[in-house]
Amino acid sequence: MPLTPTVRLKFLSLYMREARERAGVEPKEVAKLLGRDTTRVTKMEKGREGLTPGDAKMLLDHYGVHTEAEKAEIVELARTRSQRGRWAGHRATVPMELRPYYDFELDSSGLRLYGTELVPGVLQTMSYMRALLVARNRVDRDKIDDVITMRLERQQILFRDQPTDAAFVLSESCVRRVFGGNAVMHEQMLHLANLAQRPNIRLQVLPFDAPGGASTFGFTMLRIPAPTSAPPLEMAYVENLHDADYLDGDKEVADYANLWANLTANALGVEESRRFVLGVAQSYA
Repeated sequence: MPLTPTVRLKFLSLYMREARERAGVEPKEVAKLLGRDTTRVTKMEKGREGLTPGDAKMLLDHYGVHTEAEKAEIVELARTRSQRGRWAGHRATVPMELRPYYDFELDSSGLRLYGTELVPGVLQTMSYMRALLVARNRVDRDKIDDVITMRLERQQILFRDQPTDAAFVLSESCVRRVFGGNAVMHEQMLHLANLAQRPNIRLQVLPFDAPGGASTFGFTMLRIPAPTSAPPLEMAYVENLHDADYLDGDKEVADYANLWANLTANALGVEESRRFVLGVAQSYA
């Protein structure tokens, strides 16, 4: 089972919605069975609200899911652990709207990220983090150390025993935009070059003069293994100033996959990108 409650709820919602649609049952019928309104059923099927194991089993019986093994797997997902205490201490610095993403990222087996202006958080050095947080002035000064601790904790997805398979395309702006001065940037570029040598990390740079152009917005694509025999969850994540979108529809995921394919095709190759980053590092020396 995935470790995070967010991911457990997400898979529960996907399975329950799929079973309902397969059975031809309307949401209003589900609402009547549960004694809820249709709005809460919609939230449940989007992974924003839980479902008790008893209600899950009752609905699966109503939907005609007869395989006991399948039913047991889904009902077990409804035994989602409480979020209480998970976002205390340094974790409390993570904004509410970003907490689901952090859980999805933690349970991911694959990550593809396109960055437009900043070195992505999972690739940042401590010095770069601090300089960026001070420059952007979105975090209280007395909380900066906690934010840095949380970001360093996130980076462990790249270094754990079974690390996430991560690919990055960085616009040239990411390595040219200066935060903290030349010494900070020099260290950050050397860090990127070193990370690019890890077997689970693929890093490409999209230069300003790339013939195919660039996307004007950043995004992340995640692959999350299913806790059952079902296929993994594929989703695209797009963040803005106050909110974020989690897109897992087939067409949406396919559109972002095509955009990703174009970006990787237009970017420098892996070895050429590493040489490019080392050259930029030298310019900051």
